[in-house]
Amino acid sequence: MSKSKSLRAALTAAIPELRNEPDRLKLWIENGAVRARGTASHGFALQYPLSVLIMEAKTDIAIIALAITRWLRVNQPDLLAPNGNSFAFESDILDVNTADILFTIDLTENIAVAPQQDGSWQVTYLDEPNPLFDDRLPFAGVDPIPDLAEVRLTDV
Repeated sequence: MSKSKSLRAALTAAIPELRNEPDRLKLWIENGAVRARGTASHGFALQYPLSVLIMEAKTDIAIIALAITRWLRVNQPDLLAPNGNSFAFESDILDVNTADILFTIDLTENIAVAPQQDGSWQVTYLDEPNPLFDDRLPFAGVDPIPDLAEVRLTDV
């Protein structure tokens, strides 16, 4: 599964203590599901809660949550919808500076399937569509709105 590998890399890059001791980061999946439809394309989705455990974390939980949230912007943007819960966490506070923190993130991976000439199948993990649009991009067939240059108020 590509998202779990990608999140591991993102957390290791963002959290210095995990770069130095990567064995303190554990990821696992329980109760995943395959969502298949009887279509000609044979594509399907994997849906699963990804458990992310950081043992003996000294980094502030807000910094870790920020790293996960930034990863979600690209990899699972639907979890950042307003008024929703993006992901859950539990923490075992070990002492004043250290905690074991378990995050649970509900992920979906869409997979395209293509038959090969030799009878095998090629599976491709699909990227999430980019939900962030450049404000300066016009709609199809419509000129872009020019930037506001000035505002004038006059007596009527």
